[in-house]
Amino acid sequence: MKLKKRKQRKSLSLSPRNFTNDFVRGTLASGIVAVIAQKNRVNRSVARAALQSGVALAGVTIAADALQQRCYFRALLAAAGATAGVYALQQLLPEKPALDA
Repeated sequence: MKLKKRKQRKSLSLSPRNFTNDFVRGTLASGIVAVIAQKNRVNRSVARAALQSGVALAGVTIAADALQQRCYFRALLAAAGATAGVYALQQLLPEKPALDA
């Protein structure tokens, strides 16, 4: 009997360490850009933008890795998770309304 060769897929690197690295990179990069754009003032909108970018970068990195491995459902889940994370941060850290003077 001949045994059929099975396609061997590399396991995706979805370890917490890789996710954390991507999250920290995205948060720091966008935080630096946001602080410069806000003329060196750190406020709630800078923190929200940095955290959202970190979540988005980590999620799309996992999705891109999944697409390379042709794991389309995992890619969809990663993209949906990133979208949900960004939306959750939007709701948890809303902008304070500007005071009308």
